[in-house]
Amino acid sequence: MNGNADSGRRMIVKHSSHYVSSSLVGQGIGFLRAILMPVLFTPSQLGIWNFMNLILSYTPHTQLGLMHGLNKGIPLMRGVGNEKAAADIKNSVYWANVFLSIIAFIGVYIFSFFVADAYKFPLRILSVLVSVQMFYYYYYSLHRSNSKFIIVSNGIFLTSISSTIFVVALAYAFTNPILGGLIGSGVSSLIVLLYWIRKSSYTFTFKVNWVTIKKCFIMGIPILAIGILDSLTYSIDRMFIAVYMNETQLGYYALGIMISGILSVIPGSVASVLYTTMLERFAVRHEPKDVKSLLVGPMRVIWALMTIIISIIIVALPALIHLLIPKYSPSIPIVQMLIFGSFFMSTSLLPGQFLIAVNKQKFLIVTQIITCFLVLFINMLLIHFGFGLKGIAVGTIFGYFVYGVGYTCLALKLVVENHREIIKYVVWQVFPFIMLLLTYLILNIFFPYQGTESNYILWAIFKIIILVSSLCVYLWIVNTDGLVIDFVKTELLKQINRFLNLRISN
Repeated sequence: MNGNADSGRRMIVKHSSHYVSSSLVGQGIGFLRAILMPVLFTPSQLGIWNFMNLILSYTPHTQLGLMHGLNKGIPLMRGVGNEKAAADIKNSVYWANVFLSIIAFIGVYIFSFFVADAYKFPLRILSVLVSVQMFYYYYYSLHRSNSKFIIVSNGIFLTSISSTIFVVALAYAFTNPILGGLIGSGVSSLIVLLYWIRKSSYTFTFKVNWVTIKKCFIMGIPILAIGILDSLTYSIDRMFIAVYMNETQLGYYALGIMISGILSVIPGSVASVLYTTMLERFAVRHEPKDVKSLLVGPMRVIWALMTIIISIIIVALPALIHLLIPKYSPSIPIVQMLIFGSFFMSTSLLPGQFLIAVNKQKFLIVTQIITCFLVLFINMLLIHFGFGLKGIAVGTIFGYFVYGVGYTCLALKLVVENHREIIKYVVWQVFPFIMLLLTYLILNIFFPYQGTESNYILWAIFKIIILVSSLCVYLWIVNTDGLVIDFVKTELLKQINRFLNLRISN
């Protein structure tokens, strides 16, 4: 009996890992599209494009948590052999999704009449795209809940490739690149949706069990709450800009948001890779301390790695913006601020996954609620006193800080009993980042750029060498115990080999 259970768990972990690895490859392709956007769009167009994608990011929440309930409910019912109940969930949620997609379409379309002219027509195209996306998420969730991870991962991979091709090609081909990009995104989603439909044999009887809908809604509420609060925290800044400023300023700010998002790929990838193993270890005794080795060491690796990456990007990126896309030069101060802020955003991803893995979602929800109100208050206050984009960036960075430090402390509290050790851990890991910031400020004071365009790159390389060299000293000071190196040699290499073996076997 135990042997069968272990075999089943290994099979789920295997397919889940294949799904995660394909997702990460897809993310890498998607970032190529993100890099091309500033080249294709003017700052004002990038601002509108970012606002459209901001609204689109709320699409999963319009399904009222039913997809999360479906993801939990179908495996539970199938696990106890109740195929009828599983089919009932599939069928009822499908028709609820049809109804909600119509409501979402109408809602976005009506919203287009109450915004600035620059946003009107893109929003009307987006209303159709939102409906397509809701069916996209339904089939994504349905295949995933039925353990069809290969089909899901292939769809995500296809999404990344097709969206990059169609968005970039149509944005370039259309006189208005925003409309072309939105149409390209819709075509991509539709292609993948049709692929998932063809790969399935699902039929849907026109019958809705409201008890089933209620159960799915209740199961999905915690994850829905986390998703909505997370989206609010990360989007309050752009909402303020859209309301109080113009689309050009939103475009300048959006560039910084896009870059800080790209910087979170590595920590996000590590968190995704380790999440399945966290679940596996926690499931044995339901003891958070059993997962400690997947939290403490990897967090230190992420914090050290992100500090090094930021030290390079903070100098190199402004130089590249200045030389390659000078129309975005006014955004450089905002971009630099958000790059520094991305350090704390990236450090929140792994402890956040850990808290979900050990069923402590309530900690995340409380932190998110507090952060939302704090960021909202700071943004309103700084805008009132005329700080503009920089004031909004400060509010965003503060939100990232609360997320990063808050999630880390909450996670460590479950595996470390001594509060002093928790404080020491956090302070000691933030120390290199603080020293990086101070070193960067000192370099700007004593070595301001005063050369010609031809010497700009040499000046940037000089600053990068100084920053990275000094940072190596700071990192050596806080990692003399060798824990980071040990983790790289054991857990990280083990995960890499695991993925390589899975790719070969599949």
